[in-house]
Amino acid sequence: MSEPSFTDAAGTAPRIDLPIAFRGFQELHGQAYFDYAFTVLGDQVLAQELVDEVFLALADRWDRVLTQPNPHAYAWAALRYTVEAQRARSEEHRLLIERFVFSAVVHREAQPLIADIDADTTDLETGISVAAAVLELSGAKFDVIILRYLNRFTVERTARAMGIDENTVRSLTSQAKAKIRARLAPRRLLRPGTAKDDQE
Repeated sequence: MSEPSFTDAAGTAPRIDLPIAFRGFQELHGQAYFDYAFTVLGDQVLAQELVDEVFLALADRWDRVLTQPNPHAYAWAALRYTVEAQRARSEEHRLLIERFVFSAVVHREAQPLIADIDADTTDLETGISVAAAVLELSGAKFDVIILRYLNRFTVERTARAMGIDENTVRSLTSQAKAKIRARLAPRRLLRPGTAKDDQE
């Protein structure tokens, strides 16, 4: 990802007084932030603009960011808030377009996820159902599925991007996959004798 230009709405000159530590932070997380925003929003230009906006906001309050208990998690929350705000601004249009586009992306790119939940990887309808189930995930569970399966991030890279530890990433991934499986699973009936067997 190219380095944000940090221009304002009037197109003023780029900032040149950014701390070296901030530039290192930007270098560390810039690509991951862009990948996430682009995957969720489906618009490369918009994703870049929003990531630039987030880094500009972080640069403007960099001293405050560094006082946070976990600056990486703080910055991830800022990114997520910005992306979600954009999604909310175009909610009606998104419901018509995003589900179709996202479904196609999931069916094409997230075969490992579909395989992990033991779904038929050749069935387009299953791909669409998986996409719908992913869209119903909330918060960090949604984030880890996007980063790990659609962006193909490792557990380590996902943890670094989100500012959480690797065990939390694994736990969130397991929880998210369980929710997706439950969303896709048909209603199960007890087999004859199950209750009797359980009592023994």
